[in-house]
Amino acid sequence: MDRAPGNQIDVILTHLRHQQMLRTMIGLIADLRRCRLAADLYEFQEQLFRLVLEVEQRRSEISRVVKRLKKPGGRVPRDAPELGTELDPSDHDSWLLEAEVFERIWRQLKSIGDALAWRAFGYDRRIIVALSRNDSPGLMYGKDGLARERELIEGAWRDSRQFVLHHDLTAALRVGDLSVFRDDGSVLLHEVKSNSNRRIKRQDQLLVDTSMVLAGEGALLPSGFTPIRTQIPLVTNMRGLREVLGLAHERTGIQGGVVSPGRAVVAASQYTATRHYREDTFGDRFSAELARCQRKIGMGSHGHNLTMTSLDSVARWPTRPPWAIYPVAPEVAASLTADAMFFFVCMSPDVIIDRLSNVGVRAEWMQPLDGSEEWTKPLLRVMSASGNRMLFTSLTPEAIAGLLLEFIDLRSWCRQVALMLTGDVPAGTRPWPCFSDEYKVWA
Repeated sequence: MDRAPGNQIDVILTHLRHQQMLRTMIGLIADLRRCRLAADLYEFQEQLFRLVLEVEQRRSEISRVVKRLKKPGGRVPRDAPELGTELDPSDHDSWLLEAEVFERIWRQLKSIGDALAWRAFGYDRRIIVALSRNDSPGLMYGKDGLARERELIEGAWRDSRQFVLHHDLTAALRVGDLSVFRDDGSVLLHEVKSNSNRRIKRQDQLLVDTSMVLAGEGALLPSGFTPIRTQIPLVTNMRGLREVLGLAHERTGIQGGVVSPGRAVVAASQYTATRHYREDTFGDRFSAELARCQRKIGMGSHGHNLTMTSLDSVARWPTRPPWAIYPVAPEVAASLTADAMFFFVCMSPDVIIDRLSNVGVRAEWMQPLDGSEEWTKPLLRVMSASGNRMLFTSLTPEAIAGLLLEFIDLRSWCRQVALMLTGDVPAGTRPWPCFSDEYKVWA
């Protein structure tokens, strides 16, 4: 149920720093939701910067120990950080686990940075999509130009009270280094280079092209995607998720339920579950509850299931909304971010096909829905007649992920798909549809 092998996930969840970060994130999420003014965002970002930089420094120190122990006869350096578990500090595997813990903590904080970005940009998914179309920049600790970036952020606030969003604090923003929120409501992307001779023409062009999209002067992103805001408002079944998560936390740690026709969710609170289940029975109980809910929505065939999980996904998918902006209590959002709580959501594949047909869209699954889906390949083919033409496209699993993990109302989602097949989207483009009024959904 997690990429950590064996009982490592238990060691990670009980690691002192991991538990401390969970408590810290609860406070951070509550603080972010109270932000109203540019001054609030600036102060919040300063707090987040200190936390991320400290964790990145710790990751660097742990990495040095791992490399030292990997060498024949290697020993733990005298100035090594203290190991956060009771495992043997001279064992290479103990430090690998420590590295795993701090990598997770780092992603959790970057996810909080993503929530800051969504908040600063008014929950406009088109902007997040546009700024995510690049490679991840990696760690900022030890980065050339970090001092210059900090100088610009602090100077803009000191001199003109302009909030400057630092992209290195996020996992989602990968184009440019800074977003300058100007007094006229516009946003200026800024790339900082400590040495102008090291500027890369491709990066400069990417910045220009993306800036044009954000300014409304262009439609096509450098990656080939076309962000399209439709007039269809975002409608979700978040209330059902919120209720199931709350019951899992309050009762025995495992709770399932049908949240809309053809859709069910099973949630777990790992800390609550430890008081009710042994380690060897928790997995069986969760699987039984998942199977029960799948049967209730008509997913009878084991080889034809559409199921996705929240587990270990934080800061891995830059265009997905972070858990911190989900309309759930701060402690629940933080627990989802830390995998202390998780959920599996499943939908009947047949119900999706049926609902698409109601809006004039023919659809067929292109991969077997048995857990072996290839994430980069098309999953669902959709077709619709427009006059004497048959228009068609295909959706990847990531396009389906929004339907499941964001609990988008199935009828609204189907209308969105139908709209993309009306012929209004130019041939050869890769549309990235975005619902309107998303700010009304997210916290």
